[in-house]
Amino acid sequence: MSGGRHAVPVDVHLLAVREGKNGPEVLLSRRAGGVYASGMWHLPSGHVDGPFEDVVTALVRETAEETGLVVDPADVRAAVTVHHRAPSGRARIGILFEVRRWSGTPEIREPDVCDGMGWFPFDALPDPMVAYCRAGLDAYRAGAGVALHFQEPDDPIGYDCDPALARLRLVPGIGGEAGAGAGAVERGPGAAVKGFAERAIGRVAAWTDVSWARENSQVWQARGAAGGTWFVKVHQNEKFHRREVAALRGWVPGLGGAGPRLVAADPESRAIVVTAVEGRPLHGMVLTGAEERTVFEAIGALAARVHASPLAPHEVAGGGAPVGPYDRMERRLEAARALLEPGDEERVRAAVATAQASGPLAPVVTHGDLQLRNLLLGADGTVRVIDFERSEPQPCVRDFVRFLDRFEDREDLATAFFTGYGRRPTPAEEAHLIAGVALDSVSGIAFGTRTGDPELVERGRRTLARLATGSVRPGTLRPTDTPPQPGIPHPTGTLPRPGVPDPSGTLPPAPGAQPTAPAPSGTDARRHRDGHLPAAALPPRTAPVSAPPPTGILVRACAVIINADEVCLIRRRRPTGDQYSLPGGLRHLGESTTDALVRELAEELGFDALKTPEPPVLRWVQYQRTTRPGVPGLFERLHFVHTLAVPDSDRALIATTEQDADDGARVVWIPVGQAAGLHLYPAVGAVLTGLSDPPDEPVELPAMVDGTYVWR
Repeated sequence: MSGGRHAVPVDVHLLAVREGKNGPEVLLSRRAGGVYASGMWHLPSGHVDGPFEDVVTALVRETAEETGLVVDPADVRAAVTVHHRAPSGRARIGILFEVRRWSGTPEIREPDVCDGMGWFPFDALPDPMVAYCRAGLDAYRAGAGVALHFQEPDDPIGYDCDPALARLRLVPGIGGEAGAGAGAVERGPGAAVKGFAERAIGRVAAWTDVSWARENSQVWQARGAAGGTWFVKVHQNEKFHRREVAALRGWVPGLGGAGPRLVAADPESRAIVVTAVEGRPLHGMVLTGAEERTVFEAIGALAARVHASPLAPHEVAGGGAPVGPYDRMERRLEAARALLEPGDEERVRAAVATAQASGPLAPVVTHGDLQLRNLLLGADGTVRVIDFERSEPQPCVRDFVRFLDRFEDREDLATAFFTGYGRRPTPAEEAHLIAGVALDSVSGIAFGTRTGDPELVERGRRTLARLATGSVRPGTLRPTDTPPQPGIPHPTGTLPRPGVPDPSGTLPPAPGAQPTAPAPSGTDARRHRDGHLPAAALPPRTAPVSAPPPTGILVRACAVIINADEVCLIRRRRPTGDQYSLPGGLRHLGESTTDALVRELAEELGFDALKTPEPPVLRWVQYQRTTRPGVPGLFERLHFVHTLAVPDSDRALIATTEQDADDGARVVWIPVGQAAGLHLYPAVGAVLTGLSDPPDEPVELPAMVDGTYVWR
């Protein structure tokens, strides 16, 4: 061969992926200085350092050097390999590795070659971006294992959406689709199961173990010698085998291709052979916010079809329907008791008692384990379902249990799901759903601890923590038909809540609280480190907040960040005009309001509020109950508004674009007097002109209602 061997450099690229408010987000850095593609966004990346460094070690090293994140090599997952040729004609191999767990907070560690770093949703990637990087991200989202990206000499370095410049080609896997066969392990079942399977489908040329990394999962992909693909499953007990076979013979064919077809079943070995179902598992799939909403609407529609399936004659003849797995409550609590937090058991028992008191629900066909890992998304956008070993007649809410956690802070997904389903839960169904979620969490904590599944344990603990605050309920899904509860007003009612303003803006006193006279507006000058803000009259103050926020209302922690005479705001473009928001976000369960604010400022602005000379101080509370375009029912929040003075050195550290948003909103600094007249969220303009004299104790501001506030 003339010219010798062709050699190309090998790059490693970090695909750090996290769940953002509007879907998955990826960490990107902006190249700077005298490097290739300076000024463009790219994945954190680097070269393999010589012949003695492997690609995983190189990724861990480059990640630490560029971002400060510490990654365990065991958490590195191969995503996609790209063979790239730049417009200059130079080629290279780039290997993208997905990482979803790390320690530390990303920060710019090499400022001479990087001047920006942030999180971006996959459907709102920044411009300009290196075309090579964009090709790798597109291949990753398509599920490809290998991709080609060979640019022509006149192509731009930066990504251009012009179809004439589309150079990405996905290489099909061994299963015929891009990415098929990735991570395959060639190991078949025992001789008895192999013999059973081959009697049903003919000689098998290759076995691939596709079992879940969980206790007693035994599933193989079987590729026939004459072509064709099937799946062989061995159930861990006779009950699961009987249930799945009954479902596959009974109601699954009625789904019209949205599930597999049973080829053969062997009760002796508890094995089944089913046809392959087209699609990729939704569990772990990277989707944009819009794609998630479409998928969840399809899942809701599929659940409705399952529940509309006719019960078998023996199931109808069985009499009354079970109202939930309450007969197993004692066993579940006993298994998890040592792992529960104080009060958890009592709250679980109370939830079950409330469900039982609401009366029984009619039985329907249920999948029994409806969750993302048992759902596949086809190339045509169709959602299909697998794994029916827990199918049995139950109330329909049994199939909602595993999704309630996904709906936390994602009202859009809940709305999409129940739009597809065709209706919302009734009050009685809500009670049984909450009880089912509580018991499922107890089981998840015990099972996850025993099998070493930290995600399952954390999900259970998170749900029980929400149960403690009363927020484990799909109440926002039915804002107009929830009956009044003691101490909680119906949206059309007038019952005041202690310590929370009603829609008129009046703050009713908490039980036992002494009336407090309005404090006069003072004019004594408070000086911040970097300048004196002009004193101005505040609007009349109302009574100090005398009670904690009521159960079930979401709390938003935000801050008036001041530098000299300017305030930091996030500007969002809206069809009817700009809207300016105070930086901040929703408080998570178990967080203090201050902790929530510190976390949100780090996520939104890349700013560590704990390092400021003066800590944030809570000054005002504002209640919101408004309608919002595109969101059904009433939008309810409590805004905890802090002040935070920052010196020039800290101001320089605050990002210029919102780091965790999907719209690339700008972070702007506006003179206080001018900011007071803008369309602000929350509506705190009246207090901005009096920042030289903030209240010593938190006070309540007039409520945000439709009569005083209009969304843009």
